[in-house]
Amino acid sequence: MKKIILALTALTAVSTAGADSLGLRANYSHFFVANSTGNFTFGVEYAYDLDSKSAVRVGVDLDPDVIGSGVFALEGDVAYLRNFDGVGNASYNVYYGGSLGLGVATAASGSARLTVLEVSPTAVVGTRYFLTPEFGLSAEANVGPTFAFGFASGGSQSASARETAFGAGVRFGVNYRF
Repeated sequence: MKKIILALTALTAVSTAGADSLGLRANYSHFFVANSTGNFTFGVEYAYDLDSKSAVRVGVDLDPDVIGSGVFALEGDVAYLRNFDGVGNASYNVYYGGSLGLGVATAASGSARLTVLEVSPTAVVGTRYFLTPEFGLSAEANVGPTFAFGFASGGSQSASARETAFGAGVRFGVNYRF
């Protein structure tokens, strides 16, 4: 309990130093490999303004059906975003940046188990439009490679595999600024 109180106190102290926003987001990604159908995820994000031109964003997404496989995945990312100089005003801004995503999916049947880990560095470009000073909408495009590592085991046997795929995606969000 003591650790939880200290963590909440530290988070509150950090979050009062700049403009924070909390949002809901939906993502669509498509990998440029044979038989790829694309993928939808849904999640939440928290962004913290470092200064008037840059921010750090942390997001968590749930993938209810990893590329049509019926397997559930948990994904997350950390992004550094920076506004383009001279573009935008108080109602909207246009930004660019980089993101590092991590994901894990696991499935089991009987004694067989499959776990896939993925790492996704991406370049992003997007825009935020503020309906009011507090509420905003965002749209973003991203592109980059995904490095996937799979581990399978069944009984006394195991195997592993690696795959790299290049992909692109779009993300739409609704944000509330504190």
